[in-house]
Amino acid sequence: MRKIILSACILFSLSVQSQIKALTEDGKEVVLLDNKTWKFVNESDEKILETITTNEELFEKTKESTFLVKSKNVDGGFYYDPKKWKVVKAPENSTFVEYAFNNTSNSTVYALFGSEIMPIQTLKNLKDILLPIIQRNSDYFKLKKSEYRTVNGIKVLHLEYSANVKGLDFEYIANLYLTSGGYCSISTHTYANQFDANKNEMENFVNGIVKSEKAKTATVEGKEVPPPPMAPQKAK
Repeated sequence: MRKIILSACILFSLSVQSQIKALTEDGKEVVLLDNKTWKFVNESDEKILETITTNEELFEKTKESTFLVKSKNVDGGFYYDPKKWKVVKAPENSTFVEYAFNNTSNSTVYALFGSEIMPIQTLKNLKDILLPIIQRNSDYFKLKKSEYRTVNGIKVLHLEYSANVKGLDFEYIANLYLTSGGYCSISTHTYANQFDANKNEMENFVNGIVKSEKAKTATVEGKEVPPPPMAPQKAK
């Protein structure tokens, strides 16, 4: 498999060193932060890591999300509100991110839409491949939510997680959708201290995901978005 994405798996380009990791007396790995505090490298509840719950609520895009963007690789796309989000240039080191966005009200809130042609059989399979990659590239990782949802009539995998990369705390929300030829992912991320104030807007954005015929062409214009943390590694 060439690449696995959660739209937020691109190395954050900072000229700072990674955090120091150590082991506790009982063998658990911790990360030592610059502010002289520490966290377990993986604080996710084991049940959340191993299982996927089902949310029976039906989710839909907002009525303001009127602009449809289609993937050029798979039969998937998303609607977004052009008054609240602007298209920016996708990170140059990413070939699987098709579109990048910046929130017009808060410039620290970013969003990415990506896709890949790959024979993934189930959403659980996608989760099992994806999470270890994110964990390997994080100094700290916590999966907060993992559930199946019905969004705009399609079944998606909804993920919410926290990560610390090179001393910076981030929060993520994502929806992933399997198509006949691959999968697509739409996600938002921001700094942890900005998350509570922007969570609703971030959720509204990922709820724009839909099934659609793939586009013949795709263009991206605008400023380059600062890449989110974590680089995907090639699966062996």
